[in-house]
Amino acid sequence: MAAFIPEEKVAEVREKVDIVEVINDYVQLKKQGKHYLGLCPFHGENTPSFSVSPERQLYHCFGCGAGGNAISFLMEHDGLTFVEAIQSLAAKTNVDLPELEDQYPGEREQHQSKKEAHQMAAKFYHHLLMNTEQGKEAYDYLTARGISEEIIEEFQLGYAPERNDMLVQLLEKREYDLEEMEEAGLILRQESTWQRYDRFRGRVMFPIHNQRGQAVAFGGRALGEGKPKYLNSPETPIFLKHETLYAFPKARQAIRKQDEAVLFEGYMDVIAAWKAGVKNGVAGLGTAFSKRQAEQIRKATDKAVIAYDGDNAGRAAAWKTGDTLVNQGVDVRVALFPEQMDPDDFIQARGPEAFRKQLAERAVPFMSFKVQELRENKNLQNEGDRLAYIEEVLRETSVISSAVEREFYMKQLAEEFDLSMDALREEERKVQKEDQKEKAARAPSASEAGKRWRSGALPKKQVSMRSAYENAERTLLAFMLQNREIAEEVKERIGGEFNIDAHTALAAYLYAYYDDEHEPDVSRFMEYVEEQELINLVSELAHLDIPTEISDNEMSDYVEQIKIRPKREELLQRQKQLKDAERSRDSEAAQKLGARIMELMMQLKKN
Repeated sequence: MAAFIPEEKVAEVREKVDIVEVINDYVQLKKQGKHYLGLCPFHGENTPSFSVSPERQLYHCFGCGAGGNAISFLMEHDGLTFVEAIQSLAAKTNVDLPELEDQYPGEREQHQSKKEAHQMAAKFYHHLLMNTEQGKEAYDYLTARGISEEIIEEFQLGYAPERNDMLVQLLEKREYDLEEMEEAGLILRQESTWQRYDRFRGRVMFPIHNQRGQAVAFGGRALGEGKPKYLNSPETPIFLKHETLYAFPKARQAIRKQDEAVLFEGYMDVIAAWKAGVKNGVAGLGTAFSKRQAEQIRKATDKAVIAYDGDNAGRAAAWKTGDTLVNQGVDVRVALFPEQMDPDDFIQARGPEAFRKQLAERAVPFMSFKVQELRENKNLQNEGDRLAYIEEVLRETSVISSAVEREFYMKQLAEEFDLSMDALREEERKVQKEDQKEKAARAPSASEAGKRWRSGALPKKQVSMRSAYENAERTLLAFMLQNREIAEEVKERIGGEFNIDAHTALAAYLYAYYDDEHEPDVSRFMEYVEEQELINLVSELAHLDIPTEISDNEMSDYVEQIKIRPKREELLQRQKQLKDAERSRDSEAAQKLGARIMELMMQLKKN
């Protein structure tokens, strides 16, 4: 039986939901006039072009064109079906839905069983840790590190037993396709015997969740001397390491509230920080911090503290992570821990209050961290080291966007080494020219850039100039979205004779929508439209700043602009045909064309 949610329940959800609240779970929104602005979650950008209208309960990105309501946002962003999106919003708005027996046959999410199996495995491992003798060693290990039962429950920590087929047997019993479970990264198969066995054995288990809070992977820490010490799930269709941050769904609300994220290197650091009262912490997953991860952070906040280990590797990683974040427009500070100490060690040695102070008060600006790192292993009494250090600092300051910040660090250099600001600025210009030459050498040729533009690798600029007839069509459609009577008048005077195909299609949907006795409701109308391109167009038109009423004269002007467009095109075509007829000395054809041209010009002059 296919799932069905009564229309009145869908309407109740739509009426109660606040789109700003929904989207604010994913994007940091800031009020600007009547709307809220943020970074688009559907394409990479550093300047906010994503607009959310609380009045109309719609969103629209003026960069990539994405648009819709709260329901379509969850469908697009989280890959949900319509039914799943309604269920998610119903839970948020406390709307009781009837029990659903099944999904629409064609709507079942492609990799749903992989996610369901991970959810089940997480519960299984957690049960073994908390309730069995097999999990006692892992439980004792966690409690010895100061991890309470409350924290274990919060992060759903678990234990994978030494026995090599416990999860395999459970998956078989629940009738999961074992070949699909291999693809999901939960089990392995021995090539010599083709026998299947559990990927994780004898490990404390850390579930890794996607942005919807679903378990999609695991990190496992060996007990005792097991190798490797940490083992992560492989990349799978539902888990990409460079797109995932550990504990991000859990930390997202705290990140927004405090307007700052704290980045750690490992799971235990995040958990220890949570225990110490720092709940806006996330961690990478054993790979270099990526642009996609930085984009996630930037959409939640524009501030971050990097709290990596105090050893050389940790400091080197902090440098690379900071650069990646800064390139996405994030204001970065670095919390410097004593050498050979990670955040977890620091908390255990000095306590939660000292740890919070380290993050809040003693974290240094990213450029200050770089300056300290550049001084390492240099003898500044040596002329060669001193010159190298000055050039390296200038190379870093030359890319700082803030002129005030650049001046600050240059003054520090000038005072420390008794140099003139003019000399430093000259050296900085030299460094900038060298960098520009390097960038130019690496830049793609015009033909390569064209190929990348066509393939979607480079952003396409939005066309801002529109013709009079296109603006007329857009304005009339915007009025039609908010007023049924205007839609009926346009239907009578224009019908389907719009000049742009998308406008013709959208008008047809509006006529049918009102013929079905629906009242103006842009959010509801979007669910009536099937093509995503048209949904995006609706959201764009709904964001146009138009008055609530249109005068008869304005209506007539818009209609005339639309109707004369074909005449203008015909005029251009006839003028070209006339030239061809004159060249070929076809006087009869030229005479007829001339008469038609005069007729068209008179009509256009009258309009």
